[in-house]
Amino acid sequence: MTPLAPIQRSRARRLERTISTLSRKKRLSSREERHLGDACRDSVQLYREVVAGRPGPDDAEAGRLAAMARHAMVIQGGEGSVRGVSLKDYDSGRYGPYLGVSDEGSAAGTIRRAALDSPKVKAVGIIDPLAVGVAVDAERLGGIGEVAVGPEEYADVRTACLGRLLNSTNVGTRVNLRFYRRHPVVWTGDEPFAEALKRAKESVRTKLTPFLRPPGGRPRPLTVYAAFARRNRWGDAKRIAFLKELAGFVKRSGVADPSVHAIGYQASIRWGRGGKEDALKAIKVAAGAGINNVALSGHVRRLADEQISQPGLLNYLPPSRLAPVLRCATRMGVRVRPVNTVDPGTVARHVWSGLQAARRMGFELGKYGLFPLTLEESDVVIGLIQKWFKDWTAAPVFFMDQGLLSESRVDTSYNLIRGLKKWLLMAARHRVSVVLIDTVDKAKCPPLLKMAGEEKGLMSLRQVAEIDRLARKLGIKALWAGGIALPQAYELGRLGVFGIYVTSAAAEAVPVPPGYEDDPWLAAVKEPTYEGVFRTKLLLEAGFLSVRAPGGPKIGRAAVAFIAALPAGDKAGIQNAEEILTRECTKAWRQFFSGRRPVRN
Repeated sequence: MTPLAPIQRSRARRLERTISTLSRKKRLSSREERHLGDACRDSVQLYREVVAGRPGPDDAEAGRLAAMARHAMVIQGGEGSVRGVSLKDYDSGRYGPYLGVSDEGSAAGTIRRAALDSPKVKAVGIIDPLAVGVAVDAERLGGIGEVAVGPEEYADVRTACLGRLLNSTNVGTRVNLRFYRRHPVVWTGDEPFAEALKRAKESVRTKLTPFLRPPGGRPRPLTVYAAFARRNRWGDAKRIAFLKELAGFVKRSGVADPSVHAIGYQASIRWGRGGKEDALKAIKVAAGAGINNVALSGHVRRLADEQISQPGLLNYLPPSRLAPVLRCATRMGVRVRPVNTVDPGTVARHVWSGLQAARRMGFELGKYGLFPLTLEESDVVIGLIQKWFKDWTAAPVFFMDQGLLSESRVDTSYNLIRGLKKWLLMAARHRVSVVLIDTVDKAKCPPLLKMAGEEKGLMSLRQVAEIDRLARKLGIKALWAGGIALPQAYELGRLGVFGIYVTSAAAEAVPVPPGYEDDPWLAAVKEPTYEGVFRTKLLLEAGFLSVRAPGGPKIGRAAVAFIAALPAGDKAGIQNAEEILTRECTKAWRQFFSGRRPVRN
């Protein structure tokens, strides 16, 4: 690292004194608050000026600046300034596929060194985040999987990467579900028909009145649901007649506005096969009465209980039993849903808070999972997030091992690709620029990719290519993750995907550090190594160059030889194959960029 200039050294000492003095005070005046804020922002900017475009920090002065910048980031909860650059600006056609490596900060320096030693960086000669195309993905890898980082991890990762690598993070694989208040219900027991109908009509009138003439005079929409108590022994014909009377009462009596008020039908379903039969029966009863809305309650499945909750009616019925229920509802013009209705606006605001923290920390990408939302609920959340982050990259995640539930069908198992296409079309309507296609339960589910001759995997390379073409056609850059191994990184590079994320391929097991000691299910943790990151990046670049650069076939042969050497464990053979591939890739990058001058962003 180049020594600091005298003016930089003097500026650093002044900022260090100001931050140290003011941050220890219990109460600050308005003037001191401004001074501390200015000093924190200036310290981060000074650190950026010193390290940007350089491989360090390696010396004591730069290390001291890094510590001061880290402290400043923690104090102010971010870099203190908003940058206009984010991952959607990365040009994978020019610089090859993007690579993200998961870490909570302890190995961020190792990831940086491996990335800056890659053939592309050596050939281009520019250390710029949007040319290097590597990110430290800030995530804590707990026993439950990928979990969010806190302020210290944010600051550790950012100071290690500032001005050299990109940063991304996952603010959560599942959303914090919030529900509306349950809809009003009119219960009917086993009393005589006329008496029950009279009482139900009066109850409907009472529940609709506040919504018929609210303040402002404009009626508010409301559906009142009718339900039959367990002791009710009426047959289907009698129930249909009862519901018809109630629905007609709302339409003709003057107690409601038929354009916004209606009667729905609520039913309870059994567990297992009986649940499917009960749901089909409820839909037919509602359709017979001319009612368009059915709400179901039931016994929560074991799988849903283990995962806290699943999307919509999958809490009560598995996909194989829910699919015919949804088909029947669609055919009969009935909307069927669970009794708990998700409030997607509140869910979106919870997601926004996590993404905003990532943006304030200077990260170029924030990923957010949408499990266990349905397609329609995800539609609302993504629309709001895109509105709030128009000039930054907030990437929604599609989990292949969970599939997709919509109001009309279940897309899981062999229908996964159909569901993913439908989800991409929805994201494109909101002009989403980047998405991640991943798996949420990596400990239990198969890896994302199924290679030739392998039994396990959710998608073939042909399907990846098909989805990638669709995404590009829609203006979306697709990132891929989910147990991607080194040979698969090479194949994805050949396809020219926008980018990938890896964890295990670039990491090795190490003892559980103090920060994870309270996790009851961790026997070890995965920490990225220099060799793992370098080899992943090398093979990703080799795949990209093998079909796009002069000498591509030669690179392909060298990559295949390197991949074949890895399982044997012969260190000398692996090193020799790695050196050959590195040399060929460096040469190919120089030829690839001849006439394509690299751009410093």
